[in-house]
Amino acid sequence: MKFIEALQLCIDKNLVFAAYRLPHSDAVRLVVQTNPEPEKVEITSELLDKQGFLVSPFIQDESCHTYFINPDLNYISTDYVDFDELLALAPVGQPEVPFTNGSISKKEFIVQVDTIRQAIAENRFEKAVISRIKVVERNYRSKLTEIFQLLSSSYSNAFIYLFNLAGQMWMGATPEPLICSHKNELETVSLAGTREYNAENLNLHNWSHKERVEQELVTRFIEKTLESFNIKNFHQRGPYTKKAGNLVHLRTDFTLDYDLVNGQLGQLIKALHPTSAVCGLPKQAAMDFIVQVEKHKRNYYSGFLGPVNLDEKVLLYVNLRCMQVLCDRLVLHIGAGITSESQAEEEWAETEIKADTLLSIIHKV
Repeated sequence: MKFIEALQLCIDKNLVFAAYRLPHSDAVRLVVQTNPEPEKVEITSELLDKQGFLVSPFIQDESCHTYFINPDLNYISTDYVDFDELLALAPVGQPEVPFTNGSISKKEFIVQVDTIRQAIAENRFEKAVISRIKVVERNYRSKLTEIFQLLSSSYSNAFIYLFNLAGQMWMGATPEPLICSHKNELETVSLAGTREYNAENLNLHNWSHKERVEQELVTRFIEKTLESFNIKNFHQRGPYTKKAGNLVHLRTDFTLDYDLVNGQLGQLIKALHPTSAVCGLPKQAAMDFIVQVEKHKRNYYSGFLGPVNLDEKVLLYVNLRCMQVLCDRLVLHIGAGITSESQAEEEWAETEIKADTLLSIIHKV
């Protein structure tokens, strides 16, 4: 059996699994949990000493939990592997989570943006990230491995993943690390502002004041979060332009010695999530407003996920450029950061460009 056939088998059997390809890598790792009940967890430093694959939502509630996939079966595409144990696993009868269509029109989106700008004018917060969904009607489950391969070949610097657990299957190609820890170094990034990829947009000086402010708000949030942990000795590089597939973002990198975290990695992750890149600033005020305004449930969109100690690294990414896979449709999630200078028409156009990251691949299959 080929590796990609093993991945399709996991899909067909509805197993608890995660497949992923790290940025700038050719190897795909597949981790499968033999127990059909995924482990509900809380983010703690002790959890991050274990091995597995972590999935956490934008907001945790009774229907959307943080889960840890235990790597009972662990395969790498570049190795010679025997799939006998995988073949022996029984199919899982877990039903998928019900879907309520919260799609909105362009007119409704513009009203939402104006509502947020009004709240900003009233000093309720500085920035809020509004999201929407696009629904593609069709059963794609037999095409998911092909989509996965196309995402991997098209977006070399993104984290490509596909996971299935507790009735939810998601796939994405995210450009944004939340926390990456390896040996003695830890990295996080401020990523905000989005334009189409072209030579002009690679020049930082061509970006607007609004886009620079949006990125600066995220950078400031990360600075203050690190300082709240008494971490002052960090290296900061940016902002600079960073290509991500068909898009360009403004990005600032933060690196620091792992020892400065002082055994509080779990607490630091909880303090960073959700960053103002996917929520807003101040965090709680923006989050409360988002929940009131958005007509859909984000679930795992703008949450975070990734491998924990599977390569002696903790690599957690913000779940962007992603979609939920249902039996008869794909639900794409896309967002835009709104500040006092935002223009609703431009924000709508930005979400359309972001959606094309996945749609351009889906249309090929």
